[in-house]
Amino acid sequence: MNEIHMLHGCAPSWSPHLQSLRNYVSERSLKRYLHARGSAYGSIASTSNCDILTVDDATVGAARACVLAREAGHQITIFVNPAQIARRRSYWFSRLDAIMDRRAVASVTFEGQEFDLTQPPSLRVLRLAVKARLMGMNEAATDALLSELAAALKVEETVVPEHAQTLSLETLQDLADRGVHIENHGWDHRDPATLNPDELVKDIRCALDWFQTRLGTRPTHYAVPYGLSPLPDQTAQEIPGMILLANAKFGMGHLGGKHWNRQDITRSLQQVVIE
Repeated sequence: MNEIHMLHGCAPSWSPHLQSLRNYVSERSLKRYLHARGSAYGSIASTSNCDILTVDDATVGAARACVLAREAGHQITIFVNPAQIARRRSYWFSRLDAIMDRRAVASVTFEGQEFDLTQPPSLRVLRLAVKARLMGMNEAATDALLSELAAALKVEETVVPEHAQTLSLETLQDLADRGVHIENHGWDHRDPATLNPDELVKDIRCALDWFQTRLGTRPTHYAVPYGLSPLPDQTAQEIPGMILLANAKFGMGHLGGKHWNRQDITRSLQQVVIE
């Protein structure tokens, strides 16, 4: 293979001012990109010399990107967390972004630091601070912190936009029927660095069992949630195929062993069409 590219999905339109669109591209940009490529993306299961396109997370926007890719004649792989589908819950980061987009105050204090929410850099620093807390939290702790933040920002109702909502099992089955490769992103979107080796193995195996029960498949490849660090050797043994990261601090391509680093093409596609 040549390069492995990644996205988080697409939305009907895009704006640089909304947190809920920060990791998505517009459908128009994605369509233009897919149709303009000189060669089609190949299968993740192929040994041929081709680029591979991957999409992370079980969202409506990720599913839509998969459909557009297949309609344009490309192979594509989606890495899914079954927990969100099974619980019919939106990802914490989808809820966080929705809360921040509906903020009704100009400033807020979080962990003793005051943030000016009228300034984009300060808003980003706040999001990173909240994200650092949420990445390793369990479900109950996540709900509590998001509720606390919503109250501080005077957000009465958290409305996650459709593209960031969790896809259904029926949608996932439809993607499989369309020829989309469905792979493992872990049971829940927990930061592997916050889990001990036994917990991480359990997280991976729970996802595999769910895929086997619900879809009749057993994924081969694994995308590390947040994509920052390689898996420990003990855990890497659980993955028969590739282990994919998405960390710009590493070189692109094969990192050694089962680990490969992907190129995130989101920012480049966000600049294709500013709507």
